[in-house]
Amino acid sequence: MMQQNNGEKRELRVAMKRRREAVEPAHRVSWSQAACERISHLLADIGAANVMVYIGLRSELDTSALIEHCWRSGIAVAAPRCESDGATMTPYWIRCWDELMPGAFGIREPNPTLALRCDAAFVPNMVIVPGLAFDQSGGRLGYGAGFYDRYYDRLRGLVPSETDMPLWAGCCYETQIVSAVPMDSHDARMDAVVTEQHVYWSGRRSRSSWNR
Repeated sequence: MMQQNNGEKRELRVAMKRRREAVEPAHRVSWSQAACERISHLLADIGAANVMVYIGLRSELDTSALIEHCWRSGIAVAAPRCESDGATMTPYWIRCWDELMPGAFGIREPNPTLALRCDAAFVPNMVIVPGLAFDQSGGRLGYGAGFYDRYYDRLRGLVPSETDMPLWAGCCYETQIVSAVPMDSHDARMDAVVTEQHVYWSGRRSRSSWNR
């Protein structure tokens, strides 16, 4: 099954990368803004004081509008930095764009000489997750490096139970939603997937988990 999933994932990654890159630039802008607005409503609904959010790269859905909304609204923003071990992802607080620098894989990341590293016990209220494809059951196709899967496991070790985990929300264009993503046992599943058109709740956990 693992080999079968790996093959399916490789094929789907190639197809979904092409599909995402085919989105016209003007649509990327308007769709990104619409998705960010939906996420901002989710943050308000759960009373989030902070959020961990990816910094968009190339054709990814751009989270800039969400980050700037959070800065204006007093919601603390953490962004991930990929460590030199090639396996660990560490969140840093960012307060302005100047605290970012080019990092691993060409992604803008927190500059450790300017941004403040989050405490080792930090558990965000919400994690915004990028991906190449998602399904409505919370399945996610990442890029194959496993950074977010390992970060999920790390957070799970910091909270008393699964119900205390932050809200995990995938973020993508509607065109990246597929009928089913091939998933392995170690793959982190999303609680919700947000696009410019919808918020898809996976039903993996009760929504009341975050309305405390």
